[in-house]
Amino acid sequence: MRKKRKITIKDVAKKAGVGVGTVSRVINNNPHVKAQTKEHVLKVIQELGYLPNPHARRLSSGHTKIVTTIFPQMVGEFHQLLLSGIDSELEKEGYTSFVYPLYSENRYNFVRESSDFVLGTDGLIVDALNVDQLLLQFIPKNMPVVSVEYESEMYDSVLVDNYYGGMLAGDYLANFDEEIYIITHKKEGQLESTVFEERVNGFIESIERKGRKVTQIFEIQLDWLQAFNTAKIIFSNSKKCAIFAATDYFAFPVLEYARVVGLEPNKDFHLCGFDNLTLSDILNITTIKQPIVEMGSIAGQILLRKILGYVRKPQTIVLKPELILRKT
Repeated sequence: MRKKRKITIKDVAKKAGVGVGTVSRVINNNPHVKAQTKEHVLKVIQELGYLPNPHARRLSSGHTKIVTTIFPQMVGEFHQLLLSGIDSELEKEGYTSFVYPLYSENRYNFVRESSDFVLGTDGLIVDALNVDQLLLQFIPKNMPVVSVEYESEMYDSVLVDNYYGGMLAGDYLANFDEEIYIITHKKEGQLESTVFEERVNGFIESIERKGRKVTQIFEIQLDWLQAFNTAKIIFSNSKKCAIFAATDYFAFPVLEYARVVGLEPNKDFHLCGFDNLTLSDILNITTIKQPIVEMGSIAGQILLRKILGYVRKPQTIVLKPELILRKT
């Protein structure tokens, strides 16, 4: 059976013969709507069975002072740090961020299929997703948008040079005469960005330049237990190994499994993560530092300028990662 299409505010406006703004004012009980028009619109809403999006209902004349930030999912500290950078800029101008993680197919479908999604926001920040495809049909031409961790062809982008970061990790781990393994995230949808692929490709290029090869690549979900079990496989198969964890979120369980079985970093194995999260410092994990808070801060600054009407061709800002040597 074909899934019934969700009724949108545009459908109501079309059937009622009024603008989308008029329907929104009726929904929000704005006094500046003629009684006859209000009654007509409410009747159409009832006939179509339209259910207003709570987020979109916050639409009003002028700026809503709301910015929507879309994440593929929120796992670990990374997104908290990124959001703190975004919010630090938005709060200076009295803006609030509405966070929407796409951790399920229903959430993906809502964003892809509902034009109501963007009505109650002054701007969008989209992280680690192909924004050019995700919202192509529903972003108004004048909607301020900034892409983070994905180089957009249509909007301003802020990202880290992940390929170079992978090369830094390869330059480090290729120095050790050990079998080389990679634990990385498995891309779960066409709309996800390619940050993990870029890190892995940079890493492989680096070690191959030094005449080395990767013994095995493990692609897993962003799941702590899967990373822990992957470490078990690696350490069971190799007496001496060097492991590149394409995110610190994978490096933590690798180090924990090694501790459980009595293996010592920098003696029995070497490990390099990627992100430089707080726990990496606490656990003394060698990692690739990416300026996460700065990335969010720059994205917030750019979006605010666009909201205020600053117009120019889309540009891409690329930040450089660095190797942080510790005890792994």
